[in-house]
Amino acid sequence: MIKELKFVCSECGAAFTPKSGVHYRDNYLNTSVADTAFICDRCIDAWHAKWQIKTATFHEKDCVMTADILLADGTDIQKIDCTPIEEEGIVVLGEDVPRFAQEELFKFYTAWDLERKKNILKECSFEAEFMRTTVTCDTFGGERCEQIAFRVSRKGELETEKPLPDYVKEQVLEQYGIYEDRAEIEEFMRKKQDE
Repeated sequence: MIKELKFVCSECGAAFTPKSGVHYRDNYLNTSVADTAFICDRCIDAWHAKWQIKTATFHEKDCVMTADILLADGTDIQKIDCTPIEEEGIVVLGEDVPRFAQEELFKFYTAWDLERKKNILKECSFEAEFMRTTVTCDTFGGERCEQIAFRVSRKGELETEKPLPDYVKEQVLEQYGIYEDRAEIEEFMRKKQDE
């Protein structure tokens, strides 16, 4: 049976004829085309105009990420749930947002994420030689320390042959403790196998 479908915008209630594709609100509960919530081009244009992002800041607390977003029209959205999706280069919000706005939010997110991680070690490796241990490490912010000799004092502090920032020293000391623990476990396992 052939039926006619009249397009009525679910946002403004106006009848319309689609010009550049059909926009609709996705709803997995719909059982027929007649249940579909279509959206007219004028409402889509208004939606796109609304989502011109001026600034965005992000917050993470207890594994929950939120964003504060200021739109170009002055709308201030506070603490909206969001999820960055690195593979797609977008940030998904707790409401419908155009793809271009999700991509713009991801640019703000990337800058925020780099700023918060800039002093965190991205890589850290140790090399133990006779009477000498060296560390090579990189931070997310691009700092690199290469083959820096060090020792741990009796007070448990890291002493280095060349000065290192305190935030790097603290992380190197923590990583070195893990490195030593792993070396002790490996030594113990070797002895067990030799028995």
